Amino acid sequence: MSDHHASPEYYHGLIKKFKAVGYTLIIATLVTVGIDYFVEKYEVSFPKALAFAMLVAVIKASCVIAVFMHLWWDIKWKTISITMACTFFFFAAMMYLTITSVNDVPGLDNSYRKLPGQAEHSALADK
Repeated sequence: MSDHHASPEYYHGLIKKFKAVGYTLIIATLVTVGIDYFVEKYEVSFPKALAFAMLVAVIKASCVIAVFMHLWWDIKWKTISITMACTFFFFAAMMYLTITSVNDVPGLDNSYRKLPGQAEHSALADK
């Protein structure tokens, strides 16, 4: 009977989980602010700081999703987790392809900026 929704034990365990998520969010937010501080003070590279900040954001989102969306108690937790992981990796792959292909557009070699009769830019033209 201790798992019944009206029992005080049920609410006590639920409140403990809510507090744990709250503390996790506070600590993770402080870690994210600390990352920004280290980027400024110790000249940490932006991609490394961004990757670490995204890891912290994923942890924060996972805590909120697990407890406040009640997935912690869901029977199909593994199915939902696998689906979300596949969605995340697909999204990350598409963003990688998008970001790395910015300079792959044909015809953007600045040839459109040349005026008629203008010489090619070369070492001989500078002399």
